[in-house]
Amino acid sequence: MKLEKEVKISHEIDVVLRILSDPSFLIPRIFPNVTSIKVHEDTFDVEGKLVVTSYHVSGRVFVGSSEIRYVYDSDKGGGVLRINKVNDNTIRITLEHDGTLLARLGYPAVNSNLNKLEKNLDEEIRLERIKRKI
Repeated sequence: MKLEKEVKISHEIDVVLRILSDPSFLIPRIFPNVTSIKVHEDTFDVEGKLVVTSYHVSGRVFVGSSEIRYVYDSDKGGGVLRINKVNDNTIRITLEHDGTLLARLGYPAVNSNLNKLEKNLDEEIRLERIKRKI
C-alpha cells in the first residue's frame, strides 16, 4: 500500500522538518489509535490498537537536510514513511507499507489520519513551536 500527500505550509521549512523528525510528534498523527510511544534518540517503539487488533511498531528515524525517513517494522508488516521538502512552501509525505491483508485493513484509518494532518498541520506546527519555544 502506498499513500502520498503534498502539504502546503506557512512556517520555515527547517523548523517544520525539525518538528516532523520527532517520532513523538509525528507517529501518533499518522498511525491509528496509538496508546503509547517510547522514543530513544533516533529509535522508537509504538503500541496501538486498530479495531480489536493490537499492534506493535519499532523503527528508526533518519534525518537529512531535505528528507526525513522513518523505517519501521511491526507485527503487521513493515514500511517506510518519508517526508520530503518539495519547495519552501510544500512538503510531501509518502507512506509505503507492505501489502499484507492486515496492512490493508489499516489503510482507511491511516488515510484518514493523513487527510487530517494535511488540513491541520500548519496549526499543529504553530502550537508545537510555542510549546518548544522555537
